[in-house]
Amino acid sequence: MSGLPAELAGLLNPQAYPHSVRDIVLVETHLSWVLLTGEIAYKIKRPVRYPFADMRSQECRAFLCQEEVRLNRRFAPELYLGTSRICRDGATARMDGTGEPIETAVRMRQFDRADELDRLLEDDRVDPEELTRFGEALADIHTTMPVARDTEPWGRADTVTNLLRRNLEECLDAVQGLETGFDAAAARTSLGARLEAARGWLNERRSAGHVRECHGDLHAGNIVRLAGRLTPFDCIEFEPGFRWIDVADEIAFVIADIEARGRPMHAHAFFNGYLERSGDYGACTHLELYKAHRSFVRAKISALGARDARGGAKESRALAQCRRYLEYGARSLAPRRGGLILMYGLSGSGKTWLARQLAPQLGAVHLRSDIERNRATGSDRIQPAASAHQYTEEQRHRIYVRLADCARKVIAGGYTVIVDATFQSRADRALFRDMANELGIEPVLIHCKAAQDVLERRIRERAEQGSDPSEATVEVLHQQQRRLEAVESSEGLRILDASTTDPGMPARIARQLAALSPRGALSTGTGTLPP
Repeated sequence: MSGLPAELAGLLNPQAYPHSVRDIVLVETHLSWVLLTGEIAYKIKRPVRYPFADMRSQECRAFLCQEEVRLNRRFAPELYLGTSRICRDGATARMDGTGEPIETAVRMRQFDRADELDRLLEDDRVDPEELTRFGEALADIHTTMPVARDTEPWGRADTVTNLLRRNLEECLDAVQGLETGFDAAAARTSLGARLEAARGWLNERRSAGHVRECHGDLHAGNIVRLAGRLTPFDCIEFEPGFRWIDVADEIAFVIADIEARGRPMHAHAFFNGYLERSGDYGACTHLELYKAHRSFVRAKISALGARDARGGAKESRALAQCRRYLEYGARSLAPRRGGLILMYGLSGSGKTWLARQLAPQLGAVHLRSDIERNRATGSDRIQPAASAHQYTEEQRHRIYVRLADCARKVIAGGYTVIVDATFQSRADRALFRDMANELGIEPVLIHCKAAQDVLERRIRERAEQGSDPSEATVEVLHQQQRRLEAVESSEGLRILDASTTDPGMPARIARQLAALSPRGALSTGTGTLPP
């Protein structure tokens, strides 16, 4: 990449624009030239050809500019203003001029690049909670996206298999001759095994409507903080097959890119926010396959960047990124073993508080009975406690069956799941114990305890705040106490006691869980356990 071609060089003159411009900054990528003018950014497609994109035709580039605006307005309507004609005015080029049209540009509101998520993470200027909110927002956006039709190839097992295999080969071609130390043969073998194991799941996901017209390129560099919220931009416009994907593929890109940058807590916050909002726990079953795929996408792009840089610090940085993504991709293809943790206790006993402390440290999925109950009954995600009503035993049992089904899908993907429910009956606990035995893992039950006055105070405070999905009242608490079936040693559960009035309890429980991990009681995922 060596700057704008001669016929477009006039765009580096501030007088070439229909609005006031003081300074112009040119940013080059492997697909585009971006002109930053202070108020407006103009994005011009480069006439390039790669295995994944052919933009040598001017007509094609003009069409792709229109598509870019149309598709990105679904995510960031405030950013994408439209397209502009680049015209030849005498011997020079002008933006939105009156001469002969020679090119098309996407017209966007310019934003501070320091607010892009990759830079926010690097500078430690974004909290995990902001990623939780982003996960929730993305789940809502996905529900509005078109679903792949039966006549279209997108998302079918054969289509996905061919795409993922081709991407790996393109990645290997891109890194050829670079010093990466990557084991290509092992990656091919592992990817092939993962794809074969996922064939049925891929087709089931498509039939269930999870293949949609998504963003397609949702890494940290394509997410920016606008008006205090993280917003996706720059989605895939040049290849429909790259954006008509399973939503699991979409969220895998976010997770993989953030984790590969060494921010597992932020990735976990996004992951749990998305799952809790969407209820799509089935996405976990083969999420690692998509995480590996997206890592190889980023490795490929980094390798191209290293070659374009041709020496210096920029090449070294791109090569280091390439190695990091290759390593992460190989790690994602390695076998994982899931785990099961049951939070047991009365309403107000601190189950959710403790689960929220443990889940990020363990890299675990937090599955709440209150939220799944509301989802199953068609209620809003947050219901005031004053609206609580009684459920029949059959209704209550169905919720536990739903929780067990979700937990099974999470564990199948090699993740630990924390199931947050009262588990007041032996039958409920037996349902999960039997599932764990079937999956060859040892379930851990954490018994959350607090004094009676603490239980009642917490329930009242929660009701007053009205921001929690729990429907429990003090009356419900008393009913639970009358019906509670105490855990017995014969139930085959490893039990850890937790006094939730002790602020040091989360760290102690985490250490106990870590001690169980070598014996296969649970997987600690990608989280970081306390010392």
